[in-house]
Amino acid sequence: MQVEFPGEQSTVVEVAATVPVSDDPTLPALTFRFWVLGTVFSVFSAAVAQFMYFRLNQISLNNFAIILMSYPCGVFMAKVLPDWRIGFNWPSDFLLTRGTFVGGSLNPGPFNIKEHTLIMAAASTLNGAAYATDILAIQRLFYGPNQNPFKPDPNGNVGWCAALLLIITSQCIGYGFAGLCRTWLVRPAAMWWPVNVVLSNVLHVFHAKSNEGIVGERVRLFNKLTAWVVIYEFLPQYFATYLAHFSILCLAFGSLQGKLGNPAHFPPENPASPVQYGGGGFMALTLDWQQIGTSSPMYTPFWAQLNILVPIFLGTWIVTPWMYKKNVWGANMYPLASAQSFDIFGQPYNVTRILNNVTLVVEDDLYDAYSPLRLSTFWAVAYGSNFGAVTAVLVHIGLFHGKQVLDGFRASRVEDEDVHIKMMRKYPEVPHTWYLATLIIFFAVSVVMVEHYTDYQIRWWGIVFAMLTVAIFIIPLGIINAIANTTIGTNVITEFMFGLAVPGKAIANVCFKTYGTTAIIQALNLVSDLKLAVYMKIPPRAMFVSQLYATFIGAVVNYAVLDEIIKNVPDVWFANHQLPDGQPSFNPQWGSTSPRIFYTASLIWGAVGPKRMFGNDSPYHPLLWFFLAGVFLPIPGYFLHRRYPNVGWDLVNWPLILYNWGGGPVNGSGASYLMVLAVSYFSQVYAKRYRRNWYDKYNYTVSAALDSGTIVTAIILYLTVTLSKLNNAPGLQAGNYMWWALNPNLTKWGDQDYCLNYTAV
Repeated sequence: MQVEFPGEQSTVVEVAATVPVSDDPTLPALTFRFWVLGTVFSVFSAAVAQFMYFRLNQISLNNFAIILMSYPCGVFMAKVLPDWRIGFNWPSDFLLTRGTFVGGSLNPGPFNIKEHTLIMAAASTLNGAAYATDILAIQRLFYGPNQNPFKPDPNGNVGWCAALLLIITSQCIGYGFAGLCRTWLVRPAAMWWPVNVVLSNVLHVFHAKSNEGIVGERVRLFNKLTAWVVIYEFLPQYFATYLAHFSILCLAFGSLQGKLGNPAHFPPENPASPVQYGGGGFMALTLDWQQIGTSSPMYTPFWAQLNILVPIFLGTWIVTPWMYKKNVWGANMYPLASAQSFDIFGQPYNVTRILNNVTLVVEDDLYDAYSPLRLSTFWAVAYGSNFGAVTAVLVHIGLFHGKQVLDGFRASRVEDEDVHIKMMRKYPEVPHTWYLATLIIFFAVSVVMVEHYTDYQIRWWGIVFAMLTVAIFIIPLGIINAIANTTIGTNVITEFMFGLAVPGKAIANVCFKTYGTTAIIQALNLVSDLKLAVYMKIPPRAMFVSQLYATFIGAVVNYAVLDEIIKNVPDVWFANHQLPDGQPSFNPQWGSTSPRIFYTASLIWGAVGPKRMFGNDSPYHPLLWFFLAGVFLPIPGYFLHRRYPNVGWDLVNWPLILYNWGGGPVNGSGASYLMVLAVSYFSQVYAKRYRRNWYDKYNYTVSAALDSGTIVTAIILYLTVTLSKLNNAPGLQAGNYMWWALNPNLTKWGDQDYCLNYTAV
């Protein structure tokens, strides 16, 4: 390892304290071990993500799980593989250089940190199911004219070719945009992408060559804490599930009065509603890091956490219950916090009553004869706040980061470069022409595909329109993601715009949303990994190739798993349709809300359309004012910041506030929010300000150990407990082996809180 710029450090304090300014350019990256392990873990990650898409109790693989699982495999291959030379070396100078092509030795030496990083980056691209699989799922579960749970609808399945083209093109277009945004989102030191600092820390812990000094201390702390967390997490995740969610109010006013309750004793105002949900988790707590860690409290800046949590507290715990109590928009007809769509009678919306069976387009006379579409008050306000977030993000970035964006269009100056960017000069950059070619090729394939496969209902100009939305939003959203470690989605605005342009076509609407949203998601994923490549000194071309390769693998695996589950697991169909009493029961473990939420969105924005949903005669028409509110809300903070620059008005981020107003729980589980606030305050305020030495040395190591131990326990329990339930008869559940105070018998109590009033109103 060599230090190339002695005395220089990153201008970002967190990066300077964690990421070394040293590099060994002789280490290969795209080795034979990478191609083997990268392929294996990409397949595994994609399969798990798609399988979990349909499951009620989900476990998501994260970067730490990939790091933990791939490390022993890489070390094992380094020990057993022979030093045989393989492949061809001539493309290396053109493609990747510096020994990073597959050509070379089967075993180029010890398993190194660059290989490990690339394996993690490739597999983590597939940690979530491809967004396009939502379209393929609802086509077969809801929109096929011949709905039969025991035999997949042949008219709802677009086939392998069309499905793979949709998944691949919608993701790979984003990679083209990513490379064109490097000037704004990768090279500036201020765009530090907090999660990458944690990943860099844990990767260096695994590959530390010295057990002395700060490195040795971090290694020992990581190992010990991870082991203890693995053991502890068996309590909240299995043996004592009450620790994962307990309510202070329920303890005070429920069980202590001897009035242990069942949700059946406290039905919603509309007894005919077949759906019952909990409240907003007011004053609920958790001792389960699996819930707390999802909000990244130890590396997301505290100011960003406040911008996320405060609107959740206000919206979920105050405004929504108040609107429910006042029966705003007929709120009492529907569950308090449901993501489902309803008719005016309080029943789940039956889309088959308004669609033409052949064209799958809404017919006005059928719609008028049936019912307008209605939402729970919680979900309706969430859509309104999303309207405001879209306009607020453009105004906020223009006011607070406008100069930075404009500077990106000019030639960058060498003296302003971060030390890590300087160290990357020795590695050939991916030319802009590569990214531009990626964008043009997959855009062209997308246009040909939608024109040929009319099942998607969208035309070529819809793809063009989607790309324009990506070009408008990618830099503003990327800046917020890079500094606040949180993402703002564009799904609502894309649905809204296309719903106005093409009303009545649900599948066309979700296709447009998928291209407009997925392209940004994938672009920012690659941009984040390119920043990680800067911290880890990975050749940029190696990172680009690894992500593109993993995306193709993931597309095949995603569709194969989706197809097999829908064809062979009837419970999936039953779980996504509200059936009258007496119909076949189903295993509730297949009751994921993901397909239903996506289906509800397709109804609102595609089938019914924003003109009907938010027109002058709709109760939801006032929500359109959020668009205007989003324009003006950031302005006072900007001028206050100009007048009082040291007060912190620039940390009031209205795009985050509005986007997270509807970010509360839709199933009554708000256990993590107060604990996230407490942990974030301890890490990002107390430790950072008053225990700076501890923070710089151990904060990110502790965060990585907590995440790593938690995911290990979750995987063990899923493999040993949850999978054993898959062969149970529909509707039957294997009970827990014991019931005690910290592990309630859920066949007796409807929730594990021992709550007096399940509706929490």
